[in-house]
Amino acid sequence: MREFRTVDASRMLRAIAKKKDLTKTTLQHIKSVLSTVFVYAKNEGAFDGTNPVDRVLIPMLAREPGQTHAYDLDQVLQILNLLPLLAKTLVAIAAFAGLRQGELRGLDWTDYTGSELAINRSIWMSVVNLPKTRASRDTVPVIPALAEILDKYRTHLPWYGWHAFRRGLASNLYALGAQDKVVQRILRHSKPHVTRERYIKVFDRTVLEAVEKVQARIEELRQAKVGPQQLQLKFGDPSSLRATDIAESPTGRGLSHFSTDWSTVGHHSISGSVVSC
Repeated sequence: MREFRTVDASRMLRAIAKKKDLTKTTLQHIKSVLSTVFVYAKNEGAFDGTNPVDRVLIPMLAREPGQTHAYDLDQVLQILNLLPLLAKTLVAIAAFAGLRQGELRGLDWTDYTGSELAINRSIWMSVVNLPKTRASRDTVPVIPALAEILDKYRTHLPWYGWHAFRRGLASNLYALGAQDKVVQRILRHSKPHVTRERYIKVFDRTVLEAVEKVQARIEELRQAKVGPQQLQLKFGDPSSLRATDIAESPTGRGLSHFSTDWSTVGHHSISGSVVSC
């Protein structure tokens, strides 16, 4: 780093411009990054000389930036009408809230309040950073046209990330009766506890079905218990049964003499009398 000179930076930019066919604006961004590296090194004591990138010129033969464009509202609405919900949501945020690509990727549902979007992070090449500048770390208002699309997307298509599909496969296999070892084999985990503790989720409907099975079994046991234990005996007319007949029963349990000689019952029946044993 101490031997890096301005001519080295200039040659680097020319080589990049020739190989990548980049515009002067992009090369200026690259120069800024190189300069920042030396500023940081100087602050950390790794470099004491003059920043060699400061006086580097952008290659004259580099391509000029192309013409930029801006979508008017009619064009935005035409595009939105042609897109499926996910793409429509992203385009609507870009068009109505003005977020950068990295800020779009960094959005989370916790950043949305219904009337504002908080810009808290930016993701580029899978690297999570703070937004570009201090001014970028702010909120932007959400107009009703954008809120309508965001609310529809949130209620219609929840998104939990790509890995949720992998966890979902493990959980669905488990719910269908697959053993932990089988799920582990399909997901190609080296250790079974990783599958059990981090991938298998118990769905709410599975919990509900489990307790419903318990309730159904309870009802089955109740019916099985009531059936054989309840015996209904119908005898003669209640008016023909005297209190002394019950009182004089030798067993003290009543009605015993009716059971010894069924021929005496004849036309005498007591409807509604129930003996439960």
